[in-house]
Amino acid sequence: MPIQAADPALRRRVAIILGVAVVVMLAVYAGLRHWLMQAGARLGTADLVTTIHHALMICVTLIVVCLLLLGRHLLLRGRRIMRDRRYPANDARVLRDTPVREGEDAVRIGNASRVAGLIVCLIAIATAIVGWRWLTQFA
Repeated sequence: MPIQAADPALRRRVAIILGVAVVVMLAVYAGLRHWLMQAGARLGTADLVTTIHHALMICVTLIVVCLLLLGRHLLLRGRRIMRDRRYPANDARVLRDTPVREGEDAVRIGNASRVAGLIVCLIAIATAIVGWRWLTQFA
């Protein structure tokens, strides 16, 4: 079975992006803690509840957007795999050495990716509905 070699440039880029994401998230966390302490002391209870409600709406929206983007990626990836009848797809770069599968094996992987994409999109819709219902309880 042929092996598609890992792309070192892609590995470096992913490592850098993940490192930057960790630093940004730690900074956001620290900033949020600081802001929450200041807002708690400065705002009245009703204003603080309204402000946190808006922040939660933004968080739920971002979660739904991320899930939809992941679902779209899985759907498109599955379509490319099925089109090429090859996994990984012909123009795909991989993070680690990956055995190449062709024919029916690749089609099964492509179908699984498409089903997973559909499931993730449905989870995104369910998250939006549940999040909206949950947040309307606070309004």
